[in-house]
Amino acid sequence: MRIRHMGFVVSDLERSAEFYEQVLGFKRLGGARKPGHFPGMAMDLSDGEVNFSLLQPGDDIDRQSWSQGTLGPNHIGVTIEDTGRVASALKERGVEIYGAEQADPPRFFKFRDPDGVEVDVATPERGWKR
Repeated sequence: MRIRHMGFVVSDLERSAEFYEQVLGFKRLGGARKPGHFPGMAMDLSDGEVNFSLLQPGDDIDRQSWSQGTLGPNHIGVTIEDTGRVASALKERGVEIYGAEQADPPRFFKFRDPDGVEVDVATPERGWKR
């Protein structure tokens, strides 16, 4: 068994896709599409193994802001070889890094994406073991 994809609700497909592409290195798998089961638009990205679907509800759908303690995804964790590149890309965008270990560059840190979802970044030796 393995995860095929995960879906995150976002406020702006293009902004989120560009962020995940440029900062973390996800690859876009085509353009925006209208999925049959979701009341809005979707866009798919991939890390090469698992797909990451961004879902933007239509304007007529009520939304709630993401916050700690809500049901559903709490955060996403990614393994990155070059954490220094990611930290620099976040700094250029004015995104705060927190929870970082005391190393330069840190092998583990966290930040929030454009919609406030927490992202854990770790080098392979600090990441999840299979």
